[in-house]
Amino acid sequence: MKPRIRLASFALALALLTPALALAQEQPLAERTVSFVEALRLAVRMPPAVRAALSRVATATAQITQARAGWLPTIGVSSSPSISFSDRPFLPATNTTPAQRVQGSSVNIDAAATARWNLYDFGRTAANVRSTERSRDALREDARTATLQALSNAATQYLTVLADLEAIETTRATVAQREAHLRIAQGRVDAGAIGPYDAVRARVDLDAGRLDLTIAEARVASDRAALTAALGLDPISPVQVAPLPDDLLAIEDDPTTAAREAVAARPEFAAARLRVAQAEAQRDLAHANRRPAITASANASVGYNEVLSGRGLGGISESLSGGVGLSWALFDASLAAAAEVADTAVVTAQENLLAQSLAVRAAAVQAAVSSRSARAQVEQSEHLAAGAAANLDLATGRYQGGAAPLLELVDAQATDASARIGVVRARLNLALSRAQLMAATGRLERLVD
Repeated sequence: MKPRIRLASFALALALLTPALALAQEQPLAERTVSFVEALRLAVRMPPAVRAALSRVATATAQITQARAGWLPTIGVSSSPSISFSDRPFLPATNTTPAQRVQGSSVNIDAAATARWNLYDFGRTAANVRSTERSRDALREDARTATLQALSNAATQYLTVLADLEAIETTRATVAQREAHLRIAQGRVDAGAIGPYDAVRARVDLDAGRLDLTIAEARVASDRAALTAALGLDPISPVQVAPLPDDLLAIEDDPTTAAREAVAARPEFAAARLRVAQAEAQRDLAHANRRPAITASANASVGYNEVLSGRGLGGISESLSGGVGLSWALFDASLAAAAEVADTAVVTAQENLLAQSLAVRAAAVQAAVSSRSARAQVEQSEHLAAGAAANLDLATGRYQGGAAPLLELVDAQATDASARIGVVRARLNLALSRAQLMAATGRLERLVD
Protein backbone atom coordinates (compact mmCIF):
# COMPACT_ATOMS: atom_id res chain seq x y z
CA MET A 1 0.00 0.00 0.00
CA LYS A 2 2.78 2.39 0.89
CA PRO A 3 4.61 2.07 -2.46
CA ARG A 4 1.37 2.97 -4.25
CA ILE A 5 0.97 6.05 -2.05
CA ARG A 6 4.54 7.17 -2.79
CA LEU A 7 4.03 6.59 -6.54
CA ALA A 8 0.81 8.61 -6.54
CA SER A 9 2.49 11.44 -4.61
CA PHE A 10 5.38 11.50 -7.08
CA ALA A 11 2.99 11.62 -10.05
CA LEU A 12 1.08 14.49 -8.46
CA ALA A 13 4.28 16.43 -7.78
CA LEU A 14 5.47 15.87 -11.34
CA ALA A 15 2.13 17.05 -12.72
CA LEU A 16 2.38 20.24 -10.68
CA LEU A 17 6.05 20.82 -11.47
CA THR A 18 5.90 20.34 -15.26
CA PRO A 19 3.85 23.51 -16.00
CA ALA A 20 6.14 25.51 -13.72
CA LEU A 21 9.23 24.31 -15.60
CA ALA A 22 7.62 25.07 -18.94
CA LEU A 23 6.70 28.55 -17.74
CA ALA A 24 10.25 29.13 -16.54
CA GLN A 25 11.62 28.09 -19.92
CA GLU A 26 9.24 30.41 -21.75
CA GLN A 27 10.12 33.44 -19.62
CA PRO A 28 12.66 35.64 -21.39
CA LEU A 29 16.04 36.28 -19.81
CA ALA A 30 16.38 39.58 -18.02
CA GLU A 31 18.10 42.25 -20.06
CA ARG A 32 21.45 43.50 -18.87
CA THR A 33 22.78 46.94 -19.64
CA VAL A 34 26.55 47.38 -19.51
CA SER A 35 28.67 50.48 -19.79
CA PHE A 36 31.86 50.69 -21.82
CA VAL A 37 34.12 50.36 -18.76
CA GLU A 38 32.03 47.50 -17.38
CA ALA A 39 32.30 45.72 -20.71
CA LEU A 40 36.08 46.02 -20.58
CA ARG A 41 36.14 44.59 -17.07
CA LEU A 42 34.00 41.67 -18.14
CA ALA A 43 36.28 41.03 -21.12
CA VAL A 44 39.38 40.57 -18.91
CA ARG A 45 37.59 38.38 -16.38
CA MET A 46 39.96 35.50 -17.05
CA PRO A 47 39.22 34.58 -20.70
CA PRO A 48 40.80 31.29 -21.88
CA ALA A 49 43.76 33.02 -23.57
CA VAL A 50 44.61 34.92 -20.38
CA ARG A 51 44.22 31.80 -18.23
CA ALA A 52 46.56 29.88 -20.53
CA ALA A 53 49.13 32.69 -20.36
CA LEU A 54 48.94 32.77 -16.55
CA SER A 55 49.44 28.99 -16.39
CA ARG A 56 52.66 29.43 -18.37
CA VAL A 57 53.74 32.04 -15.82
CA ALA A 58 53.13 29.52 -13.02
CA THR A 59 55.27 26.94 -14.86
CA ALA A 60 58.09 29.46 -15.27
CA THR A 61 57.91 30.31 -11.55
CA ALA A 62 58.35 26.64 -10.69
CA GLN A 63 61.35 26.51 -13.02
CA ILE A 64 62.95 29.34 -11.03
CA THR A 65 62.68 27.23 -7.89
CA GLN A 66 64.22 24.34 -9.80
CA ALA A 67 67.13 26.50 -10.96
CA ARG A 68 67.80 27.85 -7.46
CA ALA A 69 68.09 24.28 -6.21
CA GLY A 70 71.57 24.25 -7.74
CA TRP A 71 72.78 26.33 -4.79
CA LEU A 72 71.54 23.79 -2.23
CA PRO A 73 73.19 20.53 -1.17
CA THR A 74 71.84 17.13 -2.14
CA ILE A 75 71.49 14.49 0.55
CA GLY A 76 70.66 10.85 0.00
CA VAL A 77 70.02 7.93 2.32
CA SER A 78 70.03 4.22 1.44
CA SER A 79 69.59 0.99 3.38
CA SER A 80 69.55 -2.70 2.42
CA PRO A 81 68.66 -5.07 5.30
CA SER A 82 69.37 -8.75 4.55
CA ILE A 83 69.13 -12.25 6.04
CA SER A 84 71.77 -14.77 5.00
CA PHE A 85 71.97 -18.58 5.32
CA SER A 86 75.11 -20.57 4.55
CA ASP A 87 75.76 -24.27 4.13
CA ARG A 88 79.24 -25.05 2.82
CA PRO A 89 81.82 -27.84 3.20
CA PHE A 90 84.38 -27.20 5.92
CA LEU A 91 86.47 -30.44 5.93
CA PRO A 92 86.47 -33.04 3.17
CA ALA A 93 85.48 -36.62 3.87
CA THR A 94 88.15 -39.29 4.71
CA ASN A 95 88.15 -43.03 5.01
CA THR A 96 87.31 -42.78 8.66
CA THR A 97 85.23 -39.57 8.97
CA PRO A 98 82.46 -38.09 6.85
CA ALA A 99 82.65 -34.61 5.40
CA GLN A 100 82.04 -31.86 7.89
CA ARG A 101 79.88 -28.90 6.92
CA VAL A 102 79.40 -25.46 8.40
CA GLN A 103 75.86 -24.15 8.55
CA GLY A 104 74.78 -20.76 9.85
CA SER A 105 72.37 -17.81 9.46
CA SER A 106 72.70 -14.12 10.22
CA VAL A 107 70.84 -10.81 9.97
CA ASN A 108 72.60 -7.75 8.54
CA ILE A 109 71.18 -4.19 8.73
CA ASP A 110 73.12 -1.31 7.16
CA ALA A 111 72.43 2.32 6.22
CA ALA A 112 74.40 4.88 4.26
CA ALA A 113 74.10 8.64 3.80
CA THR A 114 75.71 10.78 1.09
CA ALA A 115 75.87 14.56 0.77
CA ARG A 116 77.06 16.68 -2.13
CA TRP A 117 77.32 20.45 -2.27
CA ASN A 118 78.26 22.61 -5.22
CA LEU A 119 80.68 25.07 -3.63
CA TYR A 120 81.47 27.16 -6.71
CA ASP A 121 80.51 26.69 -10.37
CA PHE A 122 81.79 29.97 -11.81
CA GLY A 123 78.33 31.52 -12.34
CA ARG A 124 76.59 28.51 -13.87
CA THR A 125 73.69 28.35 -11.40
CA ALA A 126 73.40 32.15 -11.18
CA ALA A 127 73.04 32.42 -14.97
CA ASN A 128 70.42 29.68 -15.00
CA VAL A 129 68.43 31.48 -12.29
CA ARG A 130 68.59 34.78 -14.20
CA SER A 131 67.43 33.06 -17.37
CA THR A 132 64.38 31.50 -15.70
CA GLU A 133 63.50 34.76 -13.95
CA ARG A 134 63.58 36.71 -17.21
CA SER A 135 61.51 33.99 -18.86
CA ARG A 136 58.86 34.32 -16.14
CA ASP A 137 58.80 38.11 -16.48
CA ALA A 138 58.46 37.86 -20.26
CA LEU A 139 55.57 35.44 -19.89
CA ARG A 140 53.86 37.90 -17.56
CA GLU A 141 54.06 40.50 -20.29
CA ASP A 142 52.62 37.93 -22.70
CA ALA A 143 49.67 37.58 -20.31
CA ARG A 144 49.25 41.37 -20.42
CA THR A 145 49.29 41.17 -24.21
CA ALA A 146 46.49 38.60 -24.14
CA THR A 147 44.55 40.86 -21.77
CA LEU A 148 45.07 43.85 -24.06
CA GLN A 149 43.82 41.87 -27.05
CA ALA A 150 40.68 40.91 -25.10
CA LEU A 151 40.17 44.58 -24.19
CA SER A 152 40.60 45.73 -27.78
CA ASN A 153 38.17 43.11 -29.07
CA ALA A 154 35.55 44.06 -26.48
CA ALA A 155 35.97 47.78 -27.22
CA THR A 156 35.59 47.19 -30.97
CA GLN A 157 32.45 45.10 -30.55
CA TYR A 158 30.93 47.57 -28.08
CA LEU A 159 31.49 50.56 -30.36
CA THR A 160 30.17 48.60 -33.34
CA VAL A 161 26.91 47.85 -31.51
CA LEU A 162 26.57 51.53 -30.59
CA ALA A 163 27.03 52.49 -34.24
CA ASP A 164 24.48 49.85 -35.28
CA LEU A 165 21.92 51.35 -32.90
CA GLU A 166 22.59 54.84 -34.27
CA ALA A 167 22.22 53.49 -37.81
CA ILE A 168 18.84 52.00 -36.86
CA GLU A 169 17.64 55.35 -35.54
CA THR A 170 18.85 57.05 -38.70
CA THR A 171 17.12 54.48 -40.90
CA ARG A 172 13.92 54.86 -38.91
CA ALA A 173 14.09 58.60 -39.50
CA THR A 174 14.46 57.88 -43.22
CA VAL A 175 11.41 55.59 -43.14
CA ALA A 176 9.42 58.32 -41.34
CA GLN A 177 10.44 60.87 -43.98
CA ARG A 178 9.42 58.58 -46.82
CA GLU A 179 6.08 57.86 -45.17
CA ALA A 180 5.47 61.62 -45.07
CA HIS A 181 6.51 61.94 -48.70
CA LEU A 182 4.15 59.13 -49.65
CA ARG A 183 1.31 60.98 -47.96
CA ILE A 184 2.22 64.12 -49.90
CA ALA A 185 2.38 62.24 -53.19
CA GLN A 186 -0.88 60.40 -52.49
CA GLY A 187 -2.54 63.69 -51.61
CA ARG A 188 -1.49 65.26 -54.87
CA VAL A 189 -2.67 62.17 -56.76
CA ASP A 190 -6.02 62.29 -54.99
CA ALA A 191 -6.29 65.99 -55.81
CA GLY A 192 -5.68 65.21 -59.48
CA ALA A 193 -2.56 67.38 -59.66
CA ILE A 194 -0.37 64.48 -60.81
CA GLY A 195 -0.73 60.95 -62.07
CA PRO A 196 -0.48 57.78 -59.95
CA TYR A 197 3.17 57.27 -60.89
CA ASP A 198 4.47 59.50 -58.07
CA ALA A 199 2.54 57.60 -55.41
CA VAL A 200 3.83 54.27 -56.74
CA ARG A 201 7.42 55.53 -56.79
CA ALA A 202 7.09 56.96 -53.27
CA ARG A 203 5.72 53.62 -52.05
CA VAL A 204 8.68 51.78 -53.61
CA ASP A 205 11.12 54.14 -51.89
CA LEU A 206 9.30 53.54 -48.60
CA ASP A 207 9.57 49.77 -49.03
CA ALA A 208 13.28 50.13 -49.77
CA GLY A 209 13.73 52.14 -46.58
CA ARG A 210 11.87 49.51 -44.56
CA LEU A 211 14.14 46.83 -46.04
CA ASP A 212 17.18 48.85 -45.00
CA LEU A 213 15.70 49.04 -41.49
CA THR A 214 15.24 45.26 -41.37
CA ILE A 215 18.84 44.75 -42.47
CA ALA A 216 20.08 47.20 -39.83
CA GLU A 217 18.13 45.44 -37.10
CA ALA A 218 19.54 42.07 -38.17
CA ARG A 219 23.05 43.52 -38.16
CA VAL A 220 22.74 44.84 -34.61
CA ALA A 221 21.45 41.46 -33.42
CA SER A 222 24.48 39.72 -34.93
CA ASP A 223 26.93 42.29 -33.57
CA ARG A 224 25.32 42.12 -30.12
CA ALA A 225 25.87 38.34 -30.08
CA ALA A 226 29.52 38.91 -30.96
CA LEU A 227 29.75 41.44 -28.12
CA THR A 228 28.33 39.03 -25.56
CA ALA A 229 30.82 36.38 -26.69
CA ALA A 230 33.68 38.88 -26.35
CA LEU A 231 32.53 39.63 -22.81
CA GLY A 232 32.47 35.95 -21.88
CA LEU A 233 28.67 35.89 -21.56
CA ASP A 234 26.07 33.58 -23.09
CA PRO A 235 25.54 34.77 -26.70
CA ILE A 236 21.76 34.30 -26.38
CA SER A 237 21.49 36.51 -23.29
CA PRO A 238 20.25 39.99 -24.22
CA VAL A 239 22.79 42.72 -23.56
CA GLN A 240 22.13 46.42 -23.97
CA VAL A 241 24.91 48.98 -24.26
CA ALA A 242 24.97 52.37 -22.60
CA PRO A 243 26.00 55.52 -24.50
CA LEU A 244 29.59 56.63 -24.14
CA PRO A 245 30.44 59.67 -22.04
CA ASP A 246 31.61 62.51 -24.24
CA ASP A 247 35.20 62.56 -22.97
CA LEU A 248 35.78 58.86 -22.29
CA LEU A 249 37.75 58.27 -25.50
CA ALA A 250 39.27 61.74 -25.64
CA ILE A 251 42.98 61.36 -26.33
CA GLU A 252 45.73 63.41 -27.89
CA ASP A 253 46.43 62.07 -31.37
CA ASP A 254 49.92 63.46 -31.90
CA PRO A 255 51.95 60.73 -33.66
CA THR A 256 55.24 61.59 -31.90
CA THR A 257 53.64 61.43 -28.46
CA ALA A 258 51.84 58.21 -29.33
CA ALA A 259 55.05 56.52 -30.49
CA ARG A 260 56.87 57.50 -27.30
CA GLU A 261 54.05 56.30 -25.04
CA ALA A 262 53.75 53.01 -26.97
CA VAL A 263 57.37 52.06 -26.34
CA ALA A 264 56.96 52.77 -22.63
CA ALA A 265 53.62 51.02 -22.17
CA ARG A 266 53.15 48.19 -24.66
CA PRO A 267 53.63 44.71 -23.13
CA GLU A 268 54.89 43.28 -26.43
CA PHE A 269 57.93 45.56 -26.31
CA ALA A 270 58.52 44.82 -22.62
CA ALA A 271 58.37 41.07 -23.33
CA ALA A 272 60.89 41.40 -26.19
CA ARG A 273 63.25 43.37 -23.96
CA LEU A 274 63.03 40.72 -21.23
CA ARG A 275 63.74 37.99 -23.75
CA VAL A 276 66.96 39.77 -24.68
CA ALA A 277 67.97 39.60 -21.01
CA GLN A 278 66.95 35.94 -20.95
CA ALA A 279 69.08 35.18 -24.02
CA GLU A 280 72.04 36.97 -22.44
CA ALA A 281 71.65 34.88 -19.27
CA GLN A 282 71.51 31.70 -21.35
CA ARG A 283 74.68 32.81 -23.13
CA ASP A 284 76.41 33.26 -19.76
CA LEU A 285 75.20 29.80 -18.75
CA ALA A 286 76.54 28.23 -21.95
CA HIS A 287 79.96 29.79 -21.40
CA ALA A 288 79.93 28.87 -17.70
CA ASN A 289 79.37 25.22 -18.61
CA ARG A 290 82.89 25.21 -20.07
CA ARG A 291 84.42 26.23 -16.74
CA PRO A 292 85.31 23.93 -13.82
CA ALA A 293 83.12 23.21 -10.83
CA ILE A 294 84.22 22.71 -7.22
CA THR A 295 82.11 20.40 -5.11
CA ALA A 296 82.26 19.01 -1.59
CA SER A 297 81.06 15.50 -0.80
CA ALA A 298 80.66 13.36 2.31
CA ASN A 299 79.69 9.74 2.88
CA ALA A 300 78.71 7.96 6.07
CA SER A 301 77.59 4.40 6.69
CA VAL A 302 76.69 2.18 9.64
CA GLY A 303 75.99 -1.55 9.73
CA TYR A 304 74.80 -4.10 12.24
CA ASN A 305 75.28 -7.85 11.91
CA GLU A 306 73.89 -10.51 14.24
CA VAL A 307 74.74 -14.23 13.92
CA LEU A 308 71.65 -16.31 14.52
CA SER A 309 73.30 -19.72 14.22
CA GLY A 310 76.67 -21.12 13.34
CA ARG A 311 79.94 -19.29 13.59
CA GLY A 312 80.71 -15.75 12.52
CA LEU A 313 81.40 -12.20 13.66
CA GLY A 314 78.61 -9.85 14.73
CA GLY A 315 78.42 -6.27 15.93
CA ILE A 316 78.29 -2.70 14.68
CA SER A 317 80.56 -1.15 12.02
CA GLU A 318 80.81 2.52 10.99
CA SER A 319 82.59 4.48 8.28
CA LEU A 320 82.86 8.19 7.42
CA SER A 321 84.58 9.90 4.49
CA GLY A 322 84.55 13.32 2.85
CA GLY A 323 86.48 15.56 0.51
CA VAL A 324 86.52 18.35 -2.06
CA GLY A 325 86.59 17.63 -5.78
CA LEU A 326 87.25 19.55 -8.98
CA SER A 327 85.63 18.62 -12.29
CA TRP A 328 86.48 20.27 -15.59
CA ALA A 329 85.60 19.26 -19.12
CA LEU A 330 88.82 20.23 -20.82
CA PHE A 331 87.50 19.35 -24.26
CA ASP A 332 83.83 18.91 -25.18
CA ALA A 333 82.77 19.92 -28.67
CA SER A 334 79.09 20.04 -27.69
CA LEU A 335 79.75 22.71 -25.05
CA ALA A 336 81.59 24.90 -27.57
CA ALA A 337 78.73 24.50 -30.05
CA ALA A 338 76.16 25.35 -27.36
CA ALA A 339 78.06 28.53 -26.54
CA GLU A 340 78.04 29.53 -30.21
CA VAL A 341 74.30 28.88 -30.43
CA ALA A 342 73.72 31.01 -27.33
CA ASP A 343 75.73 33.87 -28.84
CA THR A 344 73.63 33.87 -32.01
CA ALA A 345 70.42 33.63 -29.90
CA VAL A 346 71.35 36.93 -28.23
CA VAL A 347 71.71 38.60 -31.61
CA THR A 348 68.35 37.19 -32.69
CA ALA A 349 66.65 38.46 -29.53
CA GLN A 350 68.14 41.91 -30.04
CA GLU A 351 66.88 42.03 -33.62
CA ASN A 352 63.44 40.92 -32.43
CA LEU A 353 63.51 43.76 -29.91
CA LEU A 354 64.22 46.27 -32.67
CA ALA A 355 61.47 44.79 -34.82
CA GLN A 356 59.01 44.89 -31.92
CA SER A 357 59.94 48.51 -31.21
CA LEU A 358 59.20 49.43 -34.81
CA ALA A 359 55.94 47.45 -34.72
CA VAL A 360 54.53 49.10 -31.59
CA ARG A 361 55.65 52.55 -32.72
CA ALA A 362 54.15 52.04 -36.18
CA ALA A 363 50.85 50.82 -34.68
CA ALA A 364 50.68 53.88 -32.42
CA VAL A 365 51.52 56.30 -35.24
CA GLN A 366 48.96 54.68 -37.55
CA ALA A 367 46.28 54.90 -34.85
CA ALA A 368 47.11 58.56 -34.23
CA VAL A 369 46.98 59.40 -37.95
CA SER A 370 43.73 57.46 -38.29
CA SER A 371 42.24 59.40 -35.38
CA ARG A 372 43.16 62.72 -36.96
CA SER A 373 41.75 61.66 -40.31
CA ALA A 374 38.56 60.37 -38.67
CA ARG A 375 38.06 63.68 -36.87
CA ALA A 376 38.24 65.52 -40.18
CA GLN A 377 35.85 63.02 -41.77
CA VAL A 378 33.33 63.52 -38.96
CA GLU A 379 33.41 67.27 -39.44
CA GLN A 380 32.99 66.97 -43.20
CA SER A 381 30.25 64.35 -42.98
CA GLU A 382 28.29 66.40 -40.45
CA HIS A 383 28.58 69.46 -42.70
CA LEU A 384 27.43 67.38 -45.66
CA ALA A 385 24.52 65.94 -43.67
CA ALA A 386 23.38 69.43 -42.65
CA GLY A 387 23.41 70.54 -46.29
CA ALA A 388 21.60 67.40 -47.44
CA ALA A 389 18.90 67.89 -44.79
CA ALA A 390 18.37 71.50 -45.90
CA ASN A 391 18.22 70.42 -49.53
CA LEU A 392 15.65 67.74 -48.65
CA ASP A 393 13.47 70.26 -46.84
CA LEU A 394 13.67 72.55 -49.86
CA ALA A 395 12.88 69.75 -52.31
CA THR A 396 9.96 68.60 -50.16
CA GLY A 397 8.47 72.08 -50.13
CA ARG A 398 8.97 72.51 -53.86
CA TYR A 399 7.40 69.12 -54.61
CA GLN A 400 4.50 69.76 -52.27
CA GLY A 401 3.87 73.08 -54.01
CA GLY A 402 4.12 71.50 -57.45
CA ALA A 403 7.27 73.41 -58.40
CA ALA A 404 9.57 70.36 -58.58
CA PRO A 405 9.18 66.84 -60.04
CA LEU A 406 9.32 63.69 -57.94
CA LEU A 407 12.81 62.86 -59.24
CA GLU A 408 14.20 65.93 -57.46
CA LEU A 409 12.62 64.80 -54.20
CA VAL A 410 13.87 61.22 -54.63
CA ASP A 411 17.43 62.42 -55.27
CA ALA A 412 17.25 64.65 -52.20
CA GLN A 413 15.95 61.71 -50.12
CA ALA A 414 18.80 59.45 -51.24
CA THR A 415 21.41 62.14 -50.62
CA ASP A 416 20.05 62.87 -47.16
CA ALA A 417 19.90 59.18 -46.16
CA SER A 418 23.40 58.54 -47.47
CA ALA A 419 24.77 61.62 -45.68
CA ARG A 420 23.27 60.62 -42.34
CA ILE A 421 24.62 57.07 -42.65
CA GLY A 422 27.97 58.62 -43.55
CA VAL A 423 27.92 60.52 -40.27
CA VAL A 424 27.31 57.27 -38.39
CA ARG A 425 30.19 55.55 -40.14
CA ALA A 426 32.53 58.48 -39.63
CA ARG A 427 31.74 58.60 -35.92
CA LEU A 428 32.32 54.85 -35.67
CA ASN A 429 35.68 55.17 -37.42
CA LEU A 430 36.66 57.96 -35.04
CA ALA A 431 35.66 55.94 -31.97
CA LEU A 432 37.46 52.83 -33.23
CA SER A 433 40.62 54.74 -34.11
CA ARG A 434 40.66 56.39 -30.69
CA ALA A 435 40.15 53.03 -28.98
CA GLN A 436 43.02 51.61 -31.04
CA LEU A 437 45.17 54.57 -30.10
CA MET A 438 44.37 54.05 -26.42
CA ALA A 439 45.27 50.37 -26.76
CA ALA A 440 48.49 51.22 -28.61
CA THR A 441 49.59 53.62 -25.86
CA GLY A 442 48.51 51.50 -22.90
CA ARG A 443 45.69 53.81 -21.86
CA LEU A 444 42.92 51.30 -22.50
CA GLU A 445 44.19 49.15 -19.63
CA ARG A 446 43.94 52.10 -17.25
CA LEU A 447 40.17 52.28 -17.74
CA VAL A 448 39.72 48.98 -15.91
CA ASP A 449 42.10 49.74 -13.03
